[in-house]
Amino acid sequence: MSKKLKVGDIFYLKLKNQEKYVFGRVLFDVKKQYQKIVNVNNLPSDYFPYLKMFYSDCHLVEMYDGLYDQSNSYDSTSKIIIPRVLTQAIDSKWNILNWGIIKNEPVDYTKVEFPEHLNIMSNIVKLDRGEISLKTNMNIKDNIIDNFNSEMYVPATIAYASLDFQNKRELIPEDARWPEYIKNGDLLYHTELRRKIYNDLNIDPDKSYYELSKEMGFDLERFY
Repeated sequence: MSKKLKVGDIFYLKLKNQEKYVFGRVLFDVKKQYQKIVNVNNLPSDYFPYLKMFYSDCHLVEMYDGLYDQSNSYDSTSKIIIPRVLTQAIDSKWNILNWGIIKNEPVDYTKVEFPEHLNIMSNIVKLDRGEISLKTNMNIKDNIIDNFNSEMYVPATIAYASLDFQNKRELIPEDARWPEYIKNGDLLYHTELRRKIYNDLNIDPDKSYYELSKEMGFDLERFY
């Protein structure tokens, strides 16, 4: 498709071989926002360009509840069932599903949240969250770390995840049916472990990404 998504655009994804639609919204565009502002060739030594390294062409999206028979059936009262997930861009060649734009709703950047991953860099386990990359005291041999490595999703996987979150797994093609979607790649869904990691770092686990990143010199406002 020739059309391109903008931040704030609410989009639909049509399920493959079915007249069913799910809806989501673009919260952040790594290529159009991050890469235009952050010069990865001129960075402080303590800054790790995590978003560029792992998610250079991705969208941060939220997904809504509901499964609809028509692409124009979006309900503005729909609840958010997936508040944050990074995926290959909805308007990219990686999207095998038909998609379209419903309307645009401006994004409140103070409420934008990024997935929280655990990655090993130079034998150090790091907590990566948007522009934030923090050293932890976790042991690199801890098998649990592998469960939270950065993962690259495609839009179809996000659509199937929204079905899974609504207990509609029977609508997911068998060859694309995973035991679990998204939850194994974001500390958001593992409250006890997440709280322990943040407490060990002496950081309030309830502090928003906007507040924490601003304290660390990465004001999210500059991208919007």
